Amino acid sequence: MTFIDRLSRLLLAPPATGSLALGYGIALTAIPTAIRLVIGLYIDRLPFLPYLPFVIVAAIVLEWRWALATALASWIVADLLFIGPRYHLGFGPYELIGFTIFLVSTMLLIALAKAVRVIVENSLRPARPDGIAAPVVFSLEGGQAWASWYGSHSWVRLGPENEVAEMMRDFLAQRELAERLDRKFTEKPSATT
Repeated sequence: MTFIDRLSRLLLAPPATGSLALGYGIALTAIPTAIRLVIGLYIDRLPFLPYLPFVIVAAIVLEWRWALATALASWIVADLLFIGPRYHLGFGPYELIGFTIFLVSTMLLIALAKAVRVIVENSLRPARPDGIAAPVVFSLEGGQAWASWYGSHSWVRLGPENEVAEMMRDFLAQRELAERLDRKFTEKPSATT
């Protein structure tokens, strides 16, 4: 299974909520905090940076509210532990600028993950949930032929209009020939005496 397949499965899975989401939120705040503590032995700047990838993971596996709560918890922990004075939530100009940049970044990441989830859900959703085939809808846009199905939000590009038209004519001719041959071999010869 490729990375894209795994990511698609993760995006199609329902987001975690309730106590499971709380557990994920705590883990997705604790892991980057531990990483930041190790990084702090060598670099004492960029207090929020290790949290951003984990906010992306939160946005993928959690409902957006839980992902935002995880981002806010990450900011609080980072401010308490890595921005001086330590163990004190600061609201000075540096903290507010850092918080604003972190908050805007995390909100954009969460919105992007939500948009990708919707795109993946819509593109991989079957035409009809009950499995009954829906009629195909053909359309043209910009010289390209497209196919879609009633009830589906996904479109499939078939190719340039003239090539698709030729292939459709060929398909219909083959179908007509097959029907004539089928009729010829299934009809009983008439008895003449």
